[in-house]
Amino acid sequence: MSSKLLNVQDSNGHILVNAVEEAAIIGNTDGAIWASTQGFTIGTVTVEVEGKGKIQMNEFINIADAFAHNGDCTKDGGIRLNGVKYFMINFDADKKTMYLKRQGGGAVVALTNMSYVIGTFNTEKMMTKDNVQENQNNGYCAKVVEELAALLISMNY
Repeated sequence: MSSKLLNVQDSNGHILVNAVEEAAIIGNTDGAIWASTQGFTIGTVTVEVEGKGKIQMNEFINIADAFAHNGDCTKDGGIRLNGVKYFMINFDADKKTMYLKRQGGGAVVALTNMSYVIGTFNTEKMMTKDNVQENQNNGYCAKVVEELAALLISMNY
């Protein structure tokens, strides 16, 4: 995924540059990566689970499980993206979108007809809005993910 895809003009006409740290579009039936920033993967990772020790968990299966249960991941290991643990902050059933938090940042995951659109943000990294620098944040990350998801849905993806 080219960094140019991470630069968007929002509905208010603001130009956002680098509003997300990492991004991916993955198939919602198989977890295959359709596009991603360099190095971003969704796969099987080894995690420590209280009372069970180390287990292998599939990040895609846990994402799908969370969407199937209105944001509540019932699988061991919780929600992880690119090997990083996230916690559910909000699930919007109408938008089919999960808003996630981690130390120093978070993520937004939106479900389309055929894919999941994923964006992460890091509050220590800078983005640009109308040529003004500010820290990446959940609001602009959500805007990028939601607008890309809406575009894919409009194209029956």
